[in-house]
Amino acid sequence: MNSLGAVVLGFAVCASGWGQSEVLVTGLQGPQKLLMTPQGNFLVSETSMEVNAGRISFVSRAGTRRSLFEGMPSGTEVAGGGSGPSAMALRDRTLYVSIGGGDTERRDTTGASIHNPAGISSPIYSSVLEVHFNASVDSLTGTFKMTPAQQVALSDGETVELVDGAGGSASVSVLVDFPNSIMHPLTKYKFSNPWGLALSADGATLWATDASQNSLVKINTSTGRWQRVVRFPALRNAGAVGPPLIDAVPTSVRIHGEELLVSFLTGFPFTPGYARVDAVDPSKKTSSPFIYGVSSAVDVLCRSKSDGSTQCFLLEFSTNQSAAQPPPGRLLRYDSPQPEVVLSDLRAPVSLAFDETAQELFILELSGRLLKLPVH
Repeated sequence: MNSLGAVVLGFAVCASGWGQSEVLVTGLQGPQKLLMTPQGNFLVSETSMEVNAGRISFVSRAGTRRSLFEGMPSGTEVAGGGSGPSAMALRDRTLYVSIGGGDTERRDTTGASIHNPAGISSPIYSSVLEVHFNASVDSLTGTFKMTPAQQVALSDGETVELVDGAGGSASVSVLVDFPNSIMHPLTKYKFSNPWGLALSADGATLWATDASQNSLVKINTSTGRWQRVVRFPALRNAGAVGPPLIDAVPTSVRIHGEELLVSFLTGFPFTPGYARVDAVDPSKKTSSPFIYGVSSAVDVLCRSKSDGSTQCFLLEFSTNQSAAQPPPGRLLRYDSPQPEVVLSDLRAPVSLAFDETAQELFILELSGRLLKLPVH
């Protein structure tokens, strides 16, 4: 087990008068999404520009880390960062993991999107994996290692059996294999990038956001059959920099009563104030404003307080992502339509988790940190 330290290594500035946030873990590898386990520990999806270096880490509440999965698909995406394991959803002993577009997309000399002429490093990019463990994820103590040959077997429709060297086993299969791309009149192709997941309470439906296809997808977990429920339209660019239309770029999806809350990063030039959160009615396939006028929104999380009122938290990746030196990200709190800044110097925050019992909020940063914040 690789201990990353439970010692407080620093604090984030709290602008709201709440207690300071504690740094629980540092050194995570390109972290993407955060998921709390039934016993209050964490799974963190991590990616890399290195081929097949994607992993999922198990992080204990005490702040120690070990690899739950290694050797997962990863590669350099079109903008130069890492792409691989992303969103996760867990029910009982079944874990769902989305795999991003990886190195499937490149640009030609005109700037149009094309398939990588050098080939791709994994056949299971743009997919959702289904993993069945032989025990609860909190009780597993070893590491499952995936090989390139097993990735090929998965793409062929096989179920791959893995062992972790400590008595744990996992059956892995591809639940959904999205097309790597579809034709597009403006960019030649639109590539897939499944980015957010939310699982219904009964486990029958998995909701996925596709950050590149600008869509919300409904997946039947029994059959793998999927349907695009909503395509989010592009925004008109009112500024002088960038294309005339800006992609919506949906990031996270959360179940909120009968609706789904979807946050939007927006595409280049990442205009401050253009990002938002929509409330989607999946039965009517419509969306309406929920939170607007924010910047580079990457996650939203709402809860019911003890007095019955609703409180929401929103993460901004940066308050001006396209600046030469982008300013830090923020955590906003909504007890009313007017937000309050809770944390103002986050290092590229990407994901949230909330522990209702302990009344603690956890914030994952692309910098490799996991923060803990008392909530009241």
